[in-house]
Amino acid sequence: MIFNTWVYGAFLAAFFILYWAVPARGRTAALLLGGLVFYTYYLPAHTLLIAALILATYGLSAVISRLKAVQADGVPSTGFLNVNTVFVLSLVLCLGVLAYYKYLDLLAATFDGLILLLRFGAPYQVPDIVIPLGLSFFIFEFVHYLAEIYKGSTPRGSLVEYAAFGLFFPTLVAGPIKRFQPFLEQLRSPAGFRLEFVSEGLYRILIGLGKKVIIADSMAVFTGPLANPLNAAGADYWVAIYAFAIKIYFDFSGYSDIAIGSAKILSIQVPENFNRPYFQQNISAFWNNWHMSLSSWIKDYLYIPLGGNRGTFLFTLRNLIIAMALCGLWHGAAWNFVVWGLYHGVGMSLYRIYRKKGVFLIELMERLPAPLIRVVSILITFHFVCIGWVFFATDLNTAIQFFYCAGQALICN
Repeated sequence: MIFNTWVYGAFLAAFFILYWAVPARGRTAALLLGGLVFYTYYLPAHTLLIAALILATYGLSAVISRLKAVQADGVPSTGFLNVNTVFVLSLVLCLGVLAYYKYLDLLAATFDGLILLLRFGAPYQVPDIVIPLGLSFFIFEFVHYLAEIYKGSTPRGSLVEYAAFGLFFPTLVAGPIKRFQPFLEQLRSPAGFRLEFVSEGLYRILIGLGKKVIIADSMAVFTGPLANPLNAAGADYWVAIYAFAIKIYFDFSGYSDIAIGSAKILSIQVPENFNRPYFQQNISAFWNNWHMSLSSWIKDYLYIPLGGNRGTFLFTLRNLIIAMALCGLWHGAAWNFVVWGLYHGVGMSLYRIYRKKGVFLIELMERLPAPLIRVVSILITFHFVCIGWVFFATDLNTAIQFFYCAGQALICN
């Protein structure tokens, strides 16, 4: 189901009545049932996929927990079946499913491009694959759960609780990306019905719908040059960039508002996702406030495992760039998203270099009035982000063409 449709509105209203009609001890099962109905409406075959993944990852987490308990008793792991091996296999399962459904086409297209370039062999035929709805989001949640079980920092929960977590319909399609332990605590200590939760949730849903339908969708009229840069001129290029920046923010944050509001009317709290990102004074602060549940996931499960800032300065910059490139790839199976991620990785690296090495510039900036520094910093950060959206909005060839045409228009004027 898509949030901005009457079908979702009818489903949410019906589920709201069901959820509060059942006793508190039955609400976890009700959430599981609601998630199954919600997901099956889109494509029944994919419900089997997510159900199989839930069973497999839960089973693997049980094996990991058991092996850790054996290790804690002083029995050393021997042979193939050890904690590290099972954990790696569980990650391979999750990421393998993600790679097959979302990235096989990209890999095949890249392979075919190399064949064409080298004039060797026949193109690889990719089967028609329908990407499961919300695949990237629930895979990331499963990886988070397995990683925390591996670290021993979260309880496993029952199978029903874990399935309710994985199939929680407000966040299933477009996030925010949840963490298991806070969600489990709310399942085990459910809040009672409160009218203010309903009013706050409905208000948030209406705000989200307004963002999506009224603002984001209306920006499509102005973003045409991003797809057809040859048909634009003059200020059209900047209008398109600003319009897309508005569109993508209100689109993403609108969906997050609807998800957060839908959870709120069920008295369940999920993470916030956006906090005035376009008003931040540097690119690092932007990412701390843009798609926050994803940013924190990237930090905890990519950047830190890569080594984070535990090493030389160049090592830290390398980790930043790799993490952001993979963040870009998560957003879409095309090279333009990788370039977009690299663009932000380089931007964050340059900011780190400035903070560490640019002592003279920092001292010079501190002599200026604080309000002026704030305004200039926000404008620079905003425009850096806006220029990056060009790579996000269209394929790589068209993005390059867009920059060329925009540059020509700027020179001629």
